[in-house]
Amino acid sequence: MGRRDQSGKYLKKKSMWAAAVLAVLLCLSALVIVGMLWHRAAKQQDFRELAEQVREYTEEPSETTTEPVPSTGEAESRETVPEPQPEILPQYRELYAENPDFFGWITIPDTKIDYPVMRTPEDPEKYLHMDFYGAYSYAGTLFADAKCGDDSDNLLIYGHNMKDGSMFRSLMKYEQKNYWKEHPTIVFNTLYEEGEYEVLAAFYDRVYYKAEDCFKFYKFINAANEAEFDDAVAYFQSKALYDTGVTASYGDRLITLVTCSYHTENGRFVVVARKQQT
Repeated sequence: MGRRDQSGKYLKKKSMWAAAVLAVLLCLSALVIVGMLWHRAAKQQDFRELAEQVREYTEEPSETTTEPVPSTGEAESRETVPEPQPEILPQYRELYAENPDFFGWITIPDTKIDYPVMRTPEDPEKYLHMDFYGAYSYAGTLFADAKCGDDSDNLLIYGHNMKDGSMFRSLMKYEQKNYWKEHPTIVFNTLYEEGEYEVLAAFYDRVYYKAEDCFKFYKFINAANEAEFDDAVAYFQSKALYDTGVTASYGDRLITLVTCSYHTENGRFVVVARKQQT
């Protein structure tokens, strides 16, 4: 009996040690999982901040309404002649066939910025973390503002500020005047037209609250008149970190590249350029 009692005590003690070890392992596993979730949440912050800017703009109701035009029998009887569609540039036909969200291609010579640009008016945030082929991608894909078109006065393009140097990370280098001198030109080709742009201004800004009555660079897409266009250009130049000597006048086309910046809450770094006349 004594030998059995000792054996029982030994087994009981051994099971208690096993339970303690198991508890420690479970605690360590929980800490690892919490750490991974926290790290993932931190990495997702860039996406949320960029999404805030997209939503802040797209969720506002339209200020104009369209009244129905009374129809006439004569107008209805006429056959409508469709307008001729522009021809897609040869180098982009295969890309467009593969993904019709493809809007154009942006390149800043001698930098890592050399990417397709997407546009999805019905789903503005689609490419926040999706690659060109529709697969999940932490870096996402560069995309144009949903309200922009080929003929917009100002074409807004968004991209993430990636720590690995991809997407719009190198855009931040424009805070240095010497970097601008080495990279004064941005090439952006739409599906139908090639274009080169001269950098007009580089500056820090932020996404403003809706109640703030101020100029919001991410809302300037089409100017209602010359005065509105001039006011926008004056704002860009007033915020500029240095003078590029480039300006723009009503009728010029602009491109605005935007990425997240962490100098303030909802901060942005912005580069505006003017399309060169052909």
